[in-house]
Amino acid sequence: MKRSALEQICPNLRHAVKSKHGLEKESMRVSYDGNLSQKPHPETLGSSLTNHYIKTDFSEPQLEFATNPRPRIEAIVRELQDLHIFASRRMQGEWIWPFSMPPILPKDEDQIPLAQYGRSFSGSWKTAYRHGLGLRYGRKMQTISGVHYNFSFSNLFFRQIFGKEIAKFDKQEISETYLNVTRNFFRKVQDVLYLTGATPAFDETFLPVPVDFPFSRFKSHTVYAPFATSLRMSEIGYTSKVQEKLNIHYNSLLEYIDGLCAAVNTVNPEYVKFGGFPSQLNPNYLQIENEFYSPVRPKQIPKNEERPIDALLNRGIQYLEVRCIDIEPESPMGVSKTTLAYVQMLLLDSLLHESPKIEEKENLRIRENTRRIIWEGRKPDVKILNEDGSEIDFRKSGERNTMELFPIAEELDRHTGKSFYSDTLKLMMSRWEDPSRTPSGKFLGRILDEGWEFRDLGMHLAKENFRTLSQMELTPGKWNSFEKEVQKSFRDLDQIENQEKIKKNTTAKVCDH
Repeated sequence: MKRSALEQICPNLRHAVKSKHGLEKESMRVSYDGNLSQKPHPETLGSSLTNHYIKTDFSEPQLEFATNPRPRIEAIVRELQDLHIFASRRMQGEWIWPFSMPPILPKDEDQIPLAQYGRSFSGSWKTAYRHGLGLRYGRKMQTISGVHYNFSFSNLFFRQIFGKEIAKFDKQEISETYLNVTRNFFRKVQDVLYLTGATPAFDETFLPVPVDFPFSRFKSHTVYAPFATSLRMSEIGYTSKVQEKLNIHYNSLLEYIDGLCAAVNTVNPEYVKFGGFPSQLNPNYLQIENEFYSPVRPKQIPKNEERPIDALLNRGIQYLEVRCIDIEPESPMGVSKTTLAYVQMLLLDSLLHESPKIEEKENLRIRENTRRIIWEGRKPDVKILNEDGSEIDFRKSGERNTMELFPIAEELDRHTGKSFYSDTLKLMMSRWEDPSRTPSGKFLGRILDEGWEFRDLGMHLAKENFRTLSQMELTPGKWNSFEKEVQKSFRDLDQIENQEKIKKNTTAKVCDH
């Protein structure tokens, strides 16, 4: 898209620079011998139920770092860096695993500990949900970690698009805008997986007998797919055959809500055998909305006891959660500013183009293209399906898509006074020219060329990252802020548990009478 077209649709992109950005990044804790940690969540990091910044995800040793929403990418990356510095200094005898694919796992999946959240019902509820995930998908799959990038347009940006005051915006208009972006993002998600994917290999303890997949073995413990980009997003990761059959689409807000609502309220006969609470929350296709795995999800922050579906129905879409970003092994924080800047530009580009509804035929084509690039994205002359069903050269298509982002980059750079966005695209173009420069290519190249076992390279990088983080200084005031949140999280946990205890005792007395 040329600058003139940009100016016609959106004459001033400076408000796009100030859109809201946020990060959620998962990471495993590992002991010094490279095994998944069996220690409980460190008390020095606060309560995993109530700490705003550092929680746990599926497993007890699976840290989840969450930043505040910020108007600049640099700010959320810096806050994520601060959280890693804080956590590294507070952990004893452990390091943060640098890959999305897990470290050495126990042979028995039941020895992968579920996240624990205390004695409250809400804590038990969260653990039961995770127990259900383990039964449905396997605990090993759930140990895969990643980066979630949350993005929302600023109110000023929406005012520019719709040409009216923010108070007059209709939630339907805003939701339709986000869904337009979502559909176009899906159409190019294979580019994201190629340019940012970093999971072409894993330790044999994750999948000891890889059958029916094009895997190779290296040395004693490493398994890899020669041309893979993001196995995290494949059938051995966060692609579920059950969920692919769900009728969840993005053509309208009500259609999305209806599909999600049906999934969380319809019993899956295959899940009935697992029983009810506390083995799982329920036997439905999705226990809750968050179980839906998708490269990008429309979100609205629930209020009080509100369910995510009701939040979307009541107030529409507030932001998009991009979930297809692998942890970057070369970054101590696991994600770089360049990756986020590229995704931001792709989201903006998705807004500035027409976004027709995705019918079933196109949906199947998108899935097939995604599958091809996950498994063979770096293969020479790999093809993807065009709109008419013919095959086209993937890398040439990706180069064109990335070239179309340069007017957006130039406009964003013009308002920031830097060349950051243009430099980001130049880096991405170099990855189209040479697949070995992609994160997956560099990662696999290092394993094969330098003779590393996956597990040994992971520990080497974990140690290096710890040293790097230990030499970094926190943003002024951040240490006290994180420490105050640790103490507050314990007070909040006590309050929750005490309130439930009082409520339980009161109920018992009423029953006695």
